[in-house]
Amino acid sequence: MKFEVIEQADAWVVAQQGVEVGRFERQGLALDEVARLLREAEVGDAGVALSMRYRPPSGPA
Repeated sequence: MKFEVIEQADAWVVAQQGVEVGRFERQGLALDEVARLLREAEVGDAGVALSMRYRPPSGPA
């Protein structure tokens, strides 16, 4: 099972297995949703992956 939390211009998107399952105003809310989904999932020994994808910084570094 794979989860992604993706930063977009106006939202944090939570995806499970590549499918969007929610949009949130704050990163913390998106991570809370991932935690809730993990508690409800029956993962067993299969394992779980979580990746975070941030927007590239805008402007000069």
